[in-house]
Amino acid sequence: MNSWRVILATVVIFGSGVLTGGLLVNYVKHAPPAPRPYPQVMTQKFVEQLDAKLHLTAEQRAKIEKIIANGQERNRDLWKLVAPEFRSVTQDVRQHIRAVLTPDQKKQFEELMKQLAPHRPPPATNAPAALPPTNAPPESATNAPPPGV
Repeated sequence: MNSWRVILATVVIFGSGVLTGGLLVNYVKHAPPAPRPYPQVMTQKFVEQLDAKLHLTAEQRAKIEKIIANGQERNRDLWKLVAPEFRSVTQDVRQHIRAVLTPDQKKQFEELMKQLAPHRPPPATNAPAALPPTNAPPESATNAPPPGV
């Protein structure tokens, strides 16, 4: 009987981590646009640290700034590809959580979700009524050209 408690505790902890990660991704995606100089500030600070420690030439500094900017752009492109899958997983986790809650708990859960993601835009009018099954490929994957094309 004790092993079941350990298993249940592990599942609850894992589920909490998934939910927290999903909420964080959702919050970051829907955060209101604000002037956030973070990438540029980080680039400047990082390059300044490199310059101070490595005594870069002007040419090296310019090349490194370009390399960093290129990497940031690649990261943005990568995020655009995986963000829909993250949202899908978050929705799936929430749907499974709702399935184990009582009607009262569901209401409280929905309120909690609103509080944790206050900047979420309203759902699109052309959004599907039901979530796709968890084993279905993401919609973007079905429309994407095969690899190497």
